[in-house]
Amino acid sequence: MKYAIIIAFPLVTFTSAATQLNTEKIFTDAGYPYKNLIMKAEKVELLYSQEQNKTTCRIKVYDEGNLHESKQIEVASDEFGKQPVKSCLKRDRAKHILSLL
Repeated sequence: MKYAIIIAFPLVTFTSAATQLNTEKIFTDAGYPYKNLIMKAEKVELLYSQEQNKTTCRIKVYDEGNLHESKQIEVASDEFGKQPVKSCLKRDRAKHILSLL
């Protein structure tokens, strides 16, 4: 029994480390409504995957336990590289989410 606990501990440790997501901070200068949305929300997540010269992305906005999401879209990688938030979240959807915060 003593040995089972010692063996189980490293397995739990490695399992929890494997489920971590890589995160990075992305700064934007997109202006209204994107800056206001980021400042007012608790957390804004930009989920994306890149393939050659296209990027698939979507935005999740968290506020007081509520989740607001954009639809997943494909954008050109160079456009995404210049303004990631603006290219993944349409202006009218950003304004709508901002009005809900």
